[in-house]
Amino acid sequence: MNAVATRVEESTLTVPVRRPRPRPRVQVRHVSVAQRVLFVLALCTFGLASIYSSVALLARVTPALFPGKDLTNLALIRPLAKLENPFVQIQPPSESSVFNKRINLLILGVDKRPSYGDDGAPLPIPDDSQGAYLTDTIMVATIDPVGKTSSLLSFPRDMQIEIHTKDFVYEDRINTSYGVGVRNGGNVASGVDQAKLDIKENFGIEINHYVILDFKGVEELVNAVGGIEIDIPYDLSVGNWYYSDDDRNAQWLSFPAGINKLDGYHAVAFGRHREYDSDFHRVKRQQLVVKAALAKVFSLKLLNNPVELWSAYNKTVRTDIPESKMPGYGLLLKETNGQLATYSLGDPVNDVPTMSPFTTQAGAAVLLWDKENVQYWLSQVFTKSQYSASTVEIQNGYGADGEVRTAALGRYLKYSKGLPIVYFGPNAPVQPHTTIVLYGDQKESLAEDIAEWTGIPKSEIQTLPKDDSSLPDIVITIGKDFKVPGG
Repeated sequence: MNAVATRVEESTLTVPVRRPRPRPRVQVRHVSVAQRVLFVLALCTFGLASIYSSVALLARVTPALFPGKDLTNLALIRPLAKLENPFVQIQPPSESSVFNKRINLLILGVDKRPSYGDDGAPLPIPDDSQGAYLTDTIMVATIDPVGKTSSLLSFPRDMQIEIHTKDFVYEDRINTSYGVGVRNGGNVASGVDQAKLDIKENFGIEINHYVILDFKGVEELVNAVGGIEIDIPYDLSVGNWYYSDDDRNAQWLSFPAGINKLDGYHAVAFGRHREYDSDFHRVKRQQLVVKAALAKVFSLKLLNNPVELWSAYNKTVRTDIPESKMPGYGLLLKETNGQLATYSLGDPVNDVPTMSPFTTQAGAAVLLWDKENVQYWLSQVFTKSQYSASTVEIQNGYGADGEVRTAALGRYLKYSKGLPIVYFGPNAPVQPHTTIVLYGDQKESLAEDIAEWTGIPKSEIQTLPKDDSSLPDIVITIGKDFKVPGG
């Protein structure tokens, strides 16, 4: 009975069946050809805008990594740079931009000689003890990223300058500055900071980086490039000279006039000699060594890979130049074609001595210096980028007594403003007003500066085409209204 009931109940049970829900009908929207074209155009516009923004950013970043480089000169980018009123402009840094400022490198050569114990054996020299030695070589190398020029300025080591310490200012030889910093700060970095400060305070030179070498390091560098070749002029030749680089072992050396092939030991010896003449001559010898070493680097094409060059020789020098800047600096130096102009503050100007010997009350032999002469040399070495390779001709349109005024203007432009080439042209007919003629438009900023210095409205600058390469960039004709600037 129960079994029958169970079967009856089972037969009466209903099992729900899930039926699939009807799928919603998808309405397919037909996109017109015009809409598809607009979509593609939108994608292209977005892509081009992204590329343009990237190029604009790269154009601004490139000068920071590679000084003096301008992406807008590339044929692919030049049309983009000429677009008017873009959202993001593609433009090179201006001549006054921080990226186009001169790069100034302080070079210090220290006299790192060994000391000896009671047994005669050389004592170990700590790596950080360079401050105990004199800076017998003090130079500033400078590169102009715009003009692609490089110069080297040497400072006679006995120049008396103001030493600026934390507590007071006093006068001493320039070659003591580095050591003062090391003694006060306890490390090489403090010595460099002191030297940089004193060079800025006395000469107005801002130092970007430094390099410290001892004479053994220079010897190793010269040997590493296979030696150097120097054409020694007669006035810098050296007769028989008993030389020692360690105050123990000496030998007779001579460096006759003419071509000399020198290894590291002899190159250092030649650059250190001053016994038969003066420190001014030693400065000139050191500059010859630097120029010869640079020429050898170019001949071996070592600047093709400046990072590799630095990795190979960084143990011989101490510097704060970051490795990330090596490629840019190496490329910039390469673009100078190895042409290094050398200057010395020991040189006279128009037969007027720049340095004068003087003995202090303490009996120290120092060199006093003519400030006007020093300013002249500084203006020649650190010419503003926008004035680089410019030529200015001055003509007398004043009449009688005009020669005195043209000479005064020429002196002002060369000494005070640092223009590289200023010369006097033929006399012009007498004219009431001073005029400025600009040939071409390459030196427009210089013409405007001259107008400001001489009190001439910039609107009166006359611009003419420079059809002849022998023409100067600017011609100034002084008239009856001329007044010497600063007078």
